[in-house]
Amino acid sequence: MSVTKRCINFTEFFKTAYDAATEGSYADNFKELSKNEDREGMIKALIDLPYIQNVKIVESYRGKDDIKAAELYEKSRGTIAKDGILHEDIDRCSILTETLFMASVTSRLFLDALLDCAQYWHNSKAFVKCLKYCECMLALSENLYDKTTESMNDFLERRKACIRLEHECSKNLKILSSQDKRSHKKCNGNRSVPTEDTLLVGWLTRAPAVPTVAGKQHPILKSCSDAVALQYDEQRGRHLVATKNIKAGTVLIVESPFAYSTNKEAFERNCLHCHVTLKSNDSVKVPCHFCQTVSFCSEKCRKEAWQTYHRYECFIFDAFNENDSEQTQRHTSHLLLAYRMIIAGFLSSNIDKINKNTTESEIPCLNDNFLQYHIRPMNEKSNDLGMCPVYDDPHNYRAILNLETNCTKIEPSINLIRAIEAIFLAKCFTFVLSKMDVVCLKETFISLAVAVLHYLQAINCNAYEIVENVYNKKTHVWEPRNVGGAIYPSVSLVNHSCYPNVIRHSYPSGIVVVRTLRFVGKGTEILDCYGSHWFGEGRLSRREYLWKKYCFLCACEACTQNWQYPLPETMNIKCRICSEMIGVIALNDKSAQNISNKQCPKCAQKIDMNKIKNQLKQSVEKRLYAISKMYEGHYEQALPRLLEHIQFIEKFFAAPNMETIKTQQCIIQCYNAFGCTSQ
Repeated sequence: MSVTKRCINFTEFFKTAYDAATEGSYADNFKELSKNEDREGMIKALIDLPYIQNVKIVESYRGKDDIKAAELYEKSRGTIAKDGILHEDIDRCSILTETLFMASVTSRLFLDALLDCAQYWHNSKAFVKCLKYCECMLALSENLYDKTTESMNDFLERRKACIRLEHECSKNLKILSSQDKRSHKKCNGNRSVPTEDTLLVGWLTRAPAVPTVAGKQHPILKSCSDAVALQYDEQRGRHLVATKNIKAGTVLIVESPFAYSTNKEAFERNCLHCHVTLKSNDSVKVPCHFCQTVSFCSEKCRKEAWQTYHRYECFIFDAFNENDSEQTQRHTSHLLLAYRMIIAGFLSSNIDKINKNTTESEIPCLNDNFLQYHIRPMNEKSNDLGMCPVYDDPHNYRAILNLETNCTKIEPSINLIRAIEAIFLAKCFTFVLSKMDVVCLKETFISLAVAVLHYLQAINCNAYEIVENVYNKKTHVWEPRNVGGAIYPSVSLVNHSCYPNVIRHSYPSGIVVVRTLRFVGKGTEILDCYGSHWFGEGRLSRREYLWKKYCFLCACEACTQNWQYPLPETMNIKCRICSEMIGVIALNDKSAQNISNKQCPKCAQKIDMNKIKNQLKQSVEKRLYAISKMYEGHYEQALPRLLEHIQFIEKFFAAPNMETIKTQQCIIQCYNAFGCTSQ
């Protein structure tokens, strides 16, 4: 007689399932299935194991606690003493926020804390914050409080108070705006250099503007510029190439993710939905209505997250985040990403309804087409992909099915781990659906688990990090900090080089922007960097990492020519016509002596060496001027000078050289400041 077992987290499930799957004939059978890329067979072999068959998922999340919330609320009002000292206004804001996260959304306590937060910021003249809390109150549905006349009256009374506060805040903000305009006119022409603190606040409080792709939109690769095209060959697989000459700084791709996740350490620091910092002057922390774990920057983000994915994960959220070690956090972030890919794919038939602001209580339905695609492989040839509409929408799951998985190249033991993870996630999803009265039969469960296995394998070699940049006041450098992970159908088409010609930056809601770092000639492949750059790590360690993670031996120019760092302080001049090496200029040579003119040995082009040397000195001055502007926080003024300088360097000098490296790092710093930032 079988015994049903309850499971509340992945670690508990994985340990027992892995031990059972590595015993006896199960292990040998799984190895064969793995070699044949038989995902359906791998899943079927595992779900028949007694432990896996009998285990049941249960709720695993930090729910609301009205008793503790009441204690906190009293504390916020200064009625509880600690060491004989009453808690006054200094701690009141943080205590009120904690109360808001802990109180049930249907309780009077939640309404009181929400109104008090709005009133607190109104009294502090932080009108933007006050408006955000008013928005939360005004978005609450009446049917949450219509159980009794008393609760409805409480709700309407506090709603009326928020409407009054909203009106006052809007009026005050208009007055402040007009005062700022008059002040700006008076100070125009009398500008002083801002302090570092002022600059930092300025960057953190602005909303990063997402750029658009250069030129026209690609007719099929909707996230890309028509300056790129999709090609295929046996050696490189699917890849992007330039259809024209492209200047440095050109935006080639702007893409929303198919799905994205948030790292555990960012739950309190960043909005779960758009990932903007919650530490800026105008930010507030808005709670989920059901759990205490995650934070949002606005009611809009909370609602969108709930409609699109969070209602399918909220009640099992701690199953992904039960461990605090850095390695486990990164792993569970990938589990969460795969889980959200389930939601994005299997509920894709509901996307139109969700976009039309459907009610939060609508019952989901599974997309039968999606199930069939995973059980019945598509017959499209890789070299025809550019002619079919799989990349016309970031939510098109057919593009995700075409991502490389390296299923047959990786060790069967790794595929076993992924298969167990897939079954756990499928169990979690079907448990959540059962709470919504959606029943999944065994055949549906198998299809679901097969899809998740495909996702997990694709994540390993296709997921990208979502990054925010933190300003270091000592070094004047924006340093990247990981916030989450994402899957991008079009960006995943870009192959690797240890000397990339593009750079990625994160923007709100997981949007990624890909720009060129240097000139890219027509017909040249667009190349990103999957790991360390050639000047950051040696060739052996770079190749070893790429082989283990992505199953390829890097053959980029930095690896094949074994570029070594540090480089000498010299510049190799090349012929503009044929790129043949002609001569050398020392960067640190300050003498005024003339250099004899040269003639290209290949095409006989005459080169005025003195002219190039003088132009180089003038161009380096542009980089130095740009750096001074970057220190002042004027990145928009610095960037054009840097792009002009790197254009000159690439025209006359061969790679690699230190001047190119220095300039590219400055360009990256400018783009770091334009994207998602925090403190």
